[in-house]
Amino acid sequence: MTTDTPADVRVTQAWSRITEWLADYAPPSYAALRPGASDHEIASLEATLGVCVPEELAALWRLSAGEDGVDGSGLMLGDWTLLPLDVVIRVHQEQMDFQKGLGEGEDEDASAVWRPSWIPFCALNTDDTASGLYLDGTTGCVGRWTRYGEREQEYASLPAYLELMAVSLEAPLAAAGPEHPGMRGGALVWGSRSDGPGEERGQRWTHHLGQAPPRHPAKTLGAIREALPVDERAEFDVQRDALDLADPDSVRAFRDRWWERAVRAQEELEREVAAALGGNILAQPGHTLAPQYAATLPPAIRHVPPSLDDIQAALRHESIRARFNQDFLAAVPPHYPALLLRWWDIARLMADPRGERAVRAVIKGRRTSE
Repeated sequence: MTTDTPADVRVTQAWSRITEWLADYAPPSYAALRPGASDHEIASLEATLGVCVPEELAALWRLSAGEDGVDGSGLMLGDWTLLPLDVVIRVHQEQMDFQKGLGEGEDEDASAVWRPSWIPFCALNTDDTASGLYLDGTTGCVGRWTRYGEREQEYASLPAYLELMAVSLEAPLAAAGPEHPGMRGGALVWGSRSDGPGEERGQRWTHHLGQAPPRHPAKTLGAIREALPVDERAEFDVQRDALDLADPDSVRAFRDRWWERAVRAQEELEREVAAALGGNILAQPGHTLAPQYAATLPPAIRHVPPSLDDIQAALRHESIRARFNQDFLAAVPPHYPALLLRWWDIARLMADPRGERAVRAVIKGRRTSE
């Protein structure tokens, strides 16, 4: 990625997207993040290591100075753990001691296993630091070290690494490379369903595909913008572009204000969807529809009519499920089949982000035709 945006600003923007995603989809991982480091703490680390921390890495540490991990797994792309600063110091000193023990030149020899400008920031976990990621303070590249002495460049820069992580979380179906976001015990992990076949990790792995989004838009700027009515997005863009992303309080106030508006817009959309999909097709739940009725159904639901249990299972949003229960209790028995069909269609459409976008298109087309 080529951009004129400063590296530290790109880090701040990407990390904001990541942490907002974690808050909505993986609360245990979000809670495992440590608070940001102060300038004094970063300066102390620089003095201890005798190096200058690149501004992009300092920007990350000011936002989150490491994580505690969940069940031994880290949340960073690649299943790495973001290291606390005291562990960063320990790993750097261990690697430098190992380099000195080899008796090789630290700066001149191209085969050096560690250089002073290499600053570790990720490892398997805080107890297993035999491999991980480091930022090369000279080139700005992100490299990987292993217990076998391998040193390879993994990413063009720290901003590129975090931006790839943000995109992989927000669009999991389009995640590049072998690492895909997944869930284990509600925490974020990276890999695939096949990781650890027959082992506890593989048995507990849930591949995150966005199929069970929060009841409201995620608190990410991109998700909020997508949930807004089209005619309000220009104003959102103007205010977002003028926002100081390095000021957490300003970002939080902006995000919360527009999120509330997005929630109202989503609720309005749900009501319009319910109205647009209303009908009076009568059928006994669990029985095959007569041909004349089946022909009137949208192709996506020309099947055995859903039962009450089917609807309850499909409506994974608590607010929508509560509305369905209210409608069902208020309905008279002859209208049950039509109500079930209408809510089943809503559930199928709204449970998938792609379906939600399709619903938006339907509503937009209906308004245009009116």
